[in-house]
Amino acid sequence: MTSVVGYGIDRPYTVVAKHTGFKSSNRVHANGLPQKLGFRGGFVLGIAIYGYMTRALVARLGEPWLARALVEVKFLKPVCEGDRLRIETLPVAGGEAENQFKVTAYNESMNNEVTAILTTCVPVPFPEVDAKAGIPPNEWSGPVTRLRAWDSVVIDRAYRTLSHTLTIEDNRTWQRILSDDLPVFAQGEHPPIHPAHVLRQVQLGTNHECITDNAVHCSTKAVIHSLLRVGDPVRLLTVPIAKWEKKQNHWITMYCAIYREDRVCAEIYHTQIFKLRGTEELPTADR
Repeated sequence: MTSVVGYGIDRPYTVVAKHTGFKSSNRVHANGLPQKLGFRGGFVLGIAIYGYMTRALVARLGEPWLARALVEVKFLKPVCEGDRLRIETLPVAGGEAENQFKVTAYNESMNNEVTAILTTCVPVPFPEVDAKAGIPPNEWSGPVTRLRAWDSVVIDRAYRTLSHTLTIEDNRTWQRILSDDLPVFAQGEHPPIHPAHVLRQVQLGTNHECITDNAVHCSTKAVIHSLLRVGDPVRLLTVPIAKWEKKQNHWITMYCAIYREDRVCAEIYHTQIFKLRGTEELPTADR
């Protein structure tokens, strides 16, 4: 398959990282709290970095990769608004049979430090749907008012269901935020959903249950079983599956099964720090 719009395997490209216009209750994505904790500035969204890193893969592999793949991404260093990233996509030697690629994001604004690494393949056999997809949701109604905290996170207790329809506006939003010029996300009546928005589903499912205040995206594993398209009605099952404390930070791994009717189209394992050390020492108004 031929690459489009100048993106290709073995062909580095650069982007200016940003998420201008993205609204979030998570204050690490805005100036203020990060500087109080000793960082340079507000963190660019991890799913935005992920979106940048998928560009050559989508250009080269197209819908088959968007429809079936195992993807893992680790975020190693914070990226701030305006940082210039160089993205390099390379095949993995000996991994041709499983379509293995490695994508590395270098932050040219920070002496070319490696800020994120993504690996992807189509393993044989392909992973079965996780049994966690069968955990029943705990339904309730009303507005979200509860702040996520250590004691409120109950492992393997699912959140309430979030049902919604994937729209062309979702794709347009991410293409605008990421300055993404790949035509595949705008062509036809039902184009594929942007990979950044697929990862976004776990956060939507979490935000439907509780308020996230100062979380930092650390890593994600995505198992894509089938293609999600504009117009698809989806149902999200979101479950905290692990929590731990390390160096005074509170960590969590969330699982999200994205259902279309009764079929799981994608599974997202989303690991983040959900309380940063040092926030308890700030004045109440700054926490």
